[in-house]
Amino acid sequence: MMPKRYNLEWSVGYTSDPSVSPSKTVPASVPGAVQLDWARAEGWPHFWQDGDVGRYAWMEKVYWVYSATVPKVALEEGKRLFFVSGGVDYRFLVRLGGKTLHAQEGMFSKVELDFSHAAGDGQLLEVIVFPIPDSGLGEGRIEASSSVKPAVSYGWDFHPRLVPSGIWRETFLELREDTHIKELNFDYVVEEGLALLRLDLSVELSRAAKGLLEWSLVDPQGAVVDGESIHLDEQSMVDGFCEVHDPELWWPRGYGEQSLYSLTVSVHGENGDLLDACSHTIGFRTVRLVMNHGAWEDTTEMPKSRNVAPMTLELNGRRVFVKGSNWVAPDVFPGVAGEDAYRPLLEQAASCHFNLLRCWGGAAVGKPSFFELCDRLGLMVWQDFPLACNCYSDRPEFLDVLGEESESIIRQLKGHPSVVIWCGGNELYNSWSGMTDQSKAIRLLNKKCLEIDPDTPFLPTSPIMGAGHGGYLFRDASGKECFEVFQRARNSAYVEFGVPGPASVEKLRSLLPEDELFPPRPGGAWELRHGFGAWDVCPESWLCLEVIEHYFGRSESIEELVQWGQLLQSEGLKGLFEEARRQKPYCSMAVNWCFNEPWPAAANNSLISWPCEAKPALRGVKQSCRTTLASARVKRFAWRSGELFEAELWMLHDGLDSVKGDRVEAYLRFEDEESFVLGWYFDALEEDENRVGPVLRFQVPEMEAQTFRLILRVEGRPDWNSEYEFCCLQD
Repeated sequence: MMPKRYNLEWSVGYTSDPSVSPSKTVPASVPGAVQLDWARAEGWPHFWQDGDVGRYAWMEKVYWVYSATVPKVALEEGKRLFFVSGGVDYRFLVRLGGKTLHAQEGMFSKVELDFSHAAGDGQLLEVIVFPIPDSGLGEGRIEASSSVKPAVSYGWDFHPRLVPSGIWRETFLELREDTHIKELNFDYVVEEGLALLRLDLSVELSRAAKGLLEWSLVDPQGAVVDGESIHLDEQSMVDGFCEVHDPELWWPRGYGEQSLYSLTVSVHGENGDLLDACSHTIGFRTVRLVMNHGAWEDTTEMPKSRNVAPMTLELNGRRVFVKGSNWVAPDVFPGVAGEDAYRPLLEQAASCHFNLLRCWGGAAVGKPSFFELCDRLGLMVWQDFPLACNCYSDRPEFLDVLGEESESIIRQLKGHPSVVIWCGGNELYNSWSGMTDQSKAIRLLNKKCLEIDPDTPFLPTSPIMGAGHGGYLFRDASGKECFEVFQRARNSAYVEFGVPGPASVEKLRSLLPEDELFPPRPGGAWELRHGFGAWDVCPESWLCLEVIEHYFGRSESIEELVQWGQLLQSEGLKGLFEEARRQKPYCSMAVNWCFNEPWPAAANNSLISWPCEAKPALRGVKQSCRTTLASARVKRFAWRSGELFEAELWMLHDGLDSVKGDRVEAYLRFEDEESFVLGWYFDALEEDENRVGPVLRFQVPEMEAQTFRLILRVEGRPDWNSEYEFCCLQD
């Protein structure tokens, strides 16, 4: 008999004393969050519509008690009943019939308890979730500095303070055979110039048993390439091994196929009955972080102790230029996010020619369906551990939890070919965090990765020496535009960079009261939605109204304001992605901040508004991340009539194959008049090669329009054409 699942009917209520039952309970959705259950029962507006998220604050300070009745399951001989939970956020107890069976701190470690003794009694099952941990250090993200609870919950420049609690992963009862598969582990290496795969697997059974264990490895076409039938003679541990010659490898998108094998294990009793079975999808690949071209020469004089960190990804022996974005949780409450939320966002990322998403350490680690989709879409994953922007504790109690949680995360994700980088967390070596490579938390995470997944690279934090975070504005306080900042930079990787932009007019009308919509002003709904005062470095963040007015004057309508604000974001990010590509091979990554957002903001750095509404910037970035394109390096965005406009022409190419040379023609369009400026014949581009061309110069004419365009056309290759829009400043 295969396992049979029983879903539970949960209710939830709160109490100030865990020994006292709640005075009131309401129906609970699992997985979910207690805040959503209570708000639903009280008839509050959905949290993303609510202008008063502060009404949830008291929920952080009480105990929440989930309760359900264990169904009366007829437990036949040789069967066992288990309570299974993928995760509870964050510190909790599990009680059955008033007796505590399990206590845990940490939301990423699975819970599995034998309830066989209570199968027929209809006992009361309770999951008691504690108030959020109190660091004693003040309010804000510092509250997370002694826990592995994601710091974003405590408020960020794109996220309100809303601290989720409750059962956030699938939780159920499961009837199993006494003999069942407890754990399946596997490791592999690809050797001999990628021509030989060696796979080791280990199966742990729930008990020593007699019978038969069968395993098989099935290739992407459905053919069995190897397998074995092993007779069990009072064994609980079984090992297997196979070799595959010329294996089909997993490649990131743009570099090859996303070939996936299936590893299947089944256990049969002495009479041949199927007792249990499980399967795991595997993609085989090699991955390393190697030194960037020229990085060893950065420091030549002695004493020489450290160079910039290796930041070039090498997949299956091939260097990959990373084009991608920072992924944040798709919802404030990670319990409600799943495949339905992940899929449309990840498909947008894939259509944008991205090949990597950095899963930012301020947020919760995604659910299994996120990584399964990334495997199939060819999106590599840089996975931060859930630490961000804090000096995390060296106390043994914290390190014990971090060790358990990190081990659970690594074991859950290590089989996914898409997971190509482990990272200790976000901005831990910066002055506002104060950690170093001697911090015990970093050393522990490195140790866990080395022990469990030694062939996947580990970075202690991001940024790391040589790699860059920032900037995040189109025009900074000193008046420098993002184009100038990047063209003067020299980083081995650009791991976070951004330009803010407003949401669509339709989205803004759905979020903001009509009397506050226009003109925007600090305070009220605009500020709640991160239009003003979101980032303390820039009080105008993230609408940056002064910047929009600098280029285009005061807008007469919300439509005009959104048009100009979105144009700045789109053109800014196009310029930054292309500049990072021009700086290869020393530069190896262009990963913007950020891809999505967890709740609807009026303005921020995201390419997509919540839940999945693309901004024009996504189309702009899609242009700049094509495998091959004609590109222009322009020093600035704003020009005046009479000035000499200059643009340096490039061909950018990340392709696996060489492409033949051709002719690029450059045109400038002022109002309705288009003028040919320059033609350039470029020679053939070898694989992964850029080519710099001539500089075009053209005097900007008198004009009434506020923008003009530069258009690059490649003869016979319209898919390589590019277009840029610039501002003509009006006196």
